[in-house]
Amino acid sequence: MNMSDSFKEKRLLGKTGMRVSRLGIASGYGISAKAVERAYYEFGVNYFLWSSPRREGMENALRNLVITDRENIVIAMQTYDHSGFFASRSVEKGLKELGADYADILILGWHNSMPSKRLINAALKLKEKGRIRHIGMSGHRRATFGAMAVDDASPVDVFMVRYNAVHAGAETEIFPFLREENRPGITVYTATCWRRLLDPKRMPRGERPLTASDCYRFVLSNPHVDLSLMGPSTELQMEGGLEALVRGPLAREEMARIRAIGEHIHGK
Repeated sequence: MNMSDSFKEKRLLGKTGMRVSRLGIASGYGISAKAVERAYYEFGVNYFLWSSPRREGMENALRNLVITDRENIVIAMQTYDHSGFFASRSVEKGLKELGADYADILILGWHNSMPSKRLINAALKLKEKGRIRHIGMSGHRRATFGAMAVDDASPVDVFMVRYNAVHAGAETEIFPFLREENRPGITVYTATCWRRLLDPKRMPRGERPLTASDCYRFVLSNPHVDLSLMGPSTELQMEGGLEALVRGPLAREEMARIRAIGEHIHGK
């Protein structure tokens, strides 16, 4: 397979200007340091979400990569502080754990409307100090992201949104509002819909379940998606996800099959 036919090439994460792998790894699922470093060195995975829970395997891998490859990796931290009082403390604690001077992105976690002015100001102050470089936001209310996408005053550089074959509403509520110029980076999570798309019992009659690779290929085949997060807990799960990087975009028939399965599960 040619490189252009796969998801191996890194991609600009919107207006951040950073080049990221099409798959990233979240810290909370127990994957080993060895597996994380292998994903980086052998598959080029360079986006790491250091969120809660912060597991030892990811910590050890990132501590090593901070020493040897800091400029080539992207560290995203997430805070669930909505008040603005604890975000700075969370970032400082996370940086100390990793032996890092800065995080590339601070994701303001779980917001269904624009974060409070106090929280935004806290994030901007961390940015001024050089402790973070960009501001991101996660949430479940898609219409909020759609509105922010066309708001020139929005301080958010990266959207972290739910998107999968079961919950495909981002295709109508977020993606159409993204501009070609100065657009936010788009990262997605729950590509497997909390593993429901992998469950034989949830499939239409006579249909085989999807693989993790199928799920990642589905979301990455959308031209608006820069990166999908993985949450592997074992090396086998990691390998299954990384397969998507090699197999590349879905064919039309594969896409139709996955959409039909997603609509079936959503209807249930």
